[in-house]
Amino acid sequence: MRLVISGSYTTPGLHKDGMAMKALSFAVKDWQIGAVLQYRSGSLIQVPSSNNQLFAQLNRGGGLFSGGATYYNFLPGKGLDDVFLKDPNCHCFDPTKDFVLNRLAWDQPAANGNPAISGDPVAQFSPLAAYYDSYRWMRQPSENFNFGRNFRIGTEGKMNLQIRAEFQNLFNRHFYSAPSSGNPITTVTTNNPIGSATTGGLSAGFGVVPYINGIGSSPRTGLMVARFTF
Repeated sequence: MRLVISGSYTTPGLHKDGMAMKALSFAVKDWQIGAVLQYRSGSLIQVPSSNNQLFAQLNRGGGLFSGGATYYNFLPGKGLDDVFLKDPNCHCFDPTKDFVLNRLAWDQPAANGNPAISGDPVAQFSPLAAYYDSYRWMRQPSENFNFGRNFRIGTEGKMNLQIRAEFQNLFNRHFYSAPSSGNPITTVTTNNPIGSATTGGLSAGFGVVPYINGIGSSPRTGLMVARFTF
């Protein structure tokens, strides 16, 4: 779901009756404010792909189905309410220390065995879909504003000089890139090979949020613009 709100407003002049009103009209007219606000649901996170070798067992490991796979199941008693350890929108987790996805919510479908051996399991399809509406990353609103003034020049104001300040991410919201969600059994590593998750900072593993060179590195910015039209 996405909501986009945009608009601009330019202040009008006043009735020019007398020098004082002319001066006041000049002071308050032609100021302009505008905004483009976008609010949308967070990006969907894909259900982890299984590595149970199902497509290899079906002899579909190449060609059209190359790289094909089924998905993980939920562990018994687990479901979509258990996939997060932290609410992505709570702004209450430290990505250097906290996992946001629950690797213990997932169960690998039966793996590929040897069909020639009685009782040896064969790979199975998962009943889960690739995406679910409630399995999403944090919301990332976009809030851009501009503020400026028009200076009308010449006869009947046919020429115009506009001085405008533009601001992106006006409220300086901080966003993180989507967490690692590929394989729930991946090994957790840290930025410091001999450090703990506390001292070194998480760097890889299921549920780890990238915090170096992520989209959070786009703080509030501003730009001054001068535009002359005639």
